[in-house]
Amino acid sequence: MISLAFDTHKAAVVLKQAGFDEGQAEAVINTVGDAPGGKVATKADLVEAVAAVRVDMAAQFAGLHKQLWLMAVGIVGLTVTLVKLIP
Repeated sequence: MISLAFDTHKAAVVLKQAGFDEGQAEAVINTVGDAPGGKVATKADLVEAVAAVRVDMAAQFAGLHKQLWLMAVGIVGLTVTLVKLIP
């Protein structure tokens, strides 16, 4: 993950040019300035996450496939038993 740089001085200048006084500009910068400090996902991070999800989904589908086969075998067995019991 990467961190974004945020130029607080440039932001203060832009806010002051837009009509904010010193206190208002500082308040906005203190509030908004914390946001880019978080982590940002890169394309490589997203590719890694997608790969992990695909592996997990493949495992879940394999388990589901096994369960469906077991159900099919059970249904066939039940049908054969009922055919033998019912004249």
